[in-house]
Amino acid sequence: MAFILKKAASYKWPVKVETPVDGGKFEKQTFDAVFKKLGRTAFNLLVDKGDDAFIDGILEGWDGIKDEDGKDIPFSQKARKDLCDDSCFVKAVIRAYSDSVLGEPAKN
Repeated sequence: MAFILKKAASYKWPVKVETPVDGGKFEKQTFDAVFKKLGRTAFNLLVDKGDDAFIDGILEGWDGIKDEDGKDIPFSQKARKDLCDDSCFVKAVIRAYSDSVLGEPAKN
């Protein structure tokens, strides 16, 4: 099959967040991220700017993030900034995006 250069601007990808809990274990939670498809040049520029700028440049939306009361947290610039204060969230988003561009299969 021939390679077709698609101009898709974004795509959904599962993200697994592992949060530490008592007893040296992790609680695993998931959501779907909407990632922006970047070219190599844009990707490299974002990498050089640090984690917050990187996530700001790749994360365009999400499904499946809720607050402690079980209510959906809609995507917004403020919500993304608030979630980026959580190191587990940041690590999970960067790992999922890296897997998506490096060809690693999504795992449940």
